[in-house]
Amino acid sequence: MTMSGTYLAHIRVSFKPGVHDPESETIDRALTRLGFDQIASLRSGKFFDIHIEAKTPDQAERTASKMCETLLANPVIETYSVEIVD
Repeated sequence: MTMSGTYLAHIRVSFKPGVHDPESETIDRALTRLGFDQIASLRSGKFFDIHIEAKTPDQAERTASKMCETLLANPVIETYSVEIVD
């Protein structure tokens, strides 16, 4: 018997270390001006929640990774992580 379900994929995309991140620099300066001078470092990124229909959590993770490699992340300048949540 084949079981399938819907799995929630938490996908995080962020710049690779060393890649210029102007959005983070702007946010860092603004937070410092607002009195939050405790920031040691700050990086911005994108977060996606995608519900994926799949037979297994592993299959859902492979599908989410393929989405990242195909569209959601630029592999030249970004990294991504996928977490499948029950």
